[in-house]
Amino acid sequence: MPAQPELGKEYIQPGEEQDTNIIIDTIIQYLKKTYPSGNTLRQFHAKMHGFVEAVFTVDNNLPSNIQHGFLQNGKSYKAWIRFSNGNTKIVDDRKGDLRGMAIKLLDVPGDMLVQDETRPQSQDILLVSYPTLMTPDVAGFKANIRALCGGLTGIIKFGINPFNWPTLIRTLQSMKKMNNLFNQQYWSVSPSRLGTTGQAIKYSVVPASKPAIFQPGEKHPDFLRDVMQQELNQQDFHFHFMIQFQQDAVSMPIENPCVEWKSPWIKVAEITIPMQVFDTTERNALGENASYSPWHSLAAHQPLGGISRARKKAYAAIAAYRLQNNQNV
Repeated sequence: MPAQPELGKEYIQPGEEQDTNIIIDTIIQYLKKTYPSGNTLRQFHAKMHGFVEAVFTVDNNLPSNIQHGFLQNGKSYKAWIRFSNGNTKIVDDRKGDLRGMAIKLLDVPGDMLVQDETRPQSQDILLVSYPTLMTPDVAGFKANIRALCGGLTGIIKFGINPFNWPTLIRTLQSMKKMNNLFNQQYWSVSPSRLGTTGQAIKYSVVPASKPAIFQPGEKHPDFLRDVMQQELNQQDFHFHFMIQFQQDAVSMPIENPCVEWKSPWIKVAEITIPMQVFDTTERNALGENASYSPWHSLAAHQPLGGISRARKKAYAAIAAYRLQNNQNV
């Protein structure tokens, strides 16, 4: 990377393609060993709390430099949102974990970089409950995946290497206990383009409603789903959708998603999750079969950085394996 990197510009690192292929092979072999035929879950965010209908409404009077892609003044989209635990396995909600909020905007006009096969005109926005990723580059991501898929032995080998300790610290910091997924902020952690090559942004979602269920009384392994359903039995819930600009290419890098950008957040849209009953067999099946990728995107919002480049190939390969395996029963 040059001493003076440019705003919004990517800098491909050596060995990325080879490392990405190793990541894909490692994950698919793990899935084959872990799940029986016909019941393959996601590698990450395996546990879904709820798959909810929503409406995404862009604010009016946005400045012209923000009006790109799906961010058009007053435009409204139907959406599906998947809430999840970040773990590779189904785990107890009472334990600390990274949590996910994956948004799929429907019927977005324009040419997609990669089309969702079941919903071709969908724009996906993936967010988690921690402001940075755990590893800074594809090589580090490969080491992390090998450790996670290598069982206890893999984790021990990873943990005794001091070079991996920053990753472990960030991972532990991200694994928080939560009482209500509607009471959390979520971040995209990886940057995306905004219209032109010189504009890069990150996304965040912030609660705009006061939760009705803040301190749930009875807790059990799946209580976060119950709290979500109780919330949506009582009220519509609102989130603010925010963006922040890359203002300095050194202190706010494209190629290191472990660095939290320090620039103002700007509200650009409102997310409304209306009252609904989502905890049904049909809806749960719909959510488990939904495919999310940051590359289900308009070119105006192209994902940026090494981790995003690796995700493009990895998400497609793993989703194809999972869906094909689940259908061949």
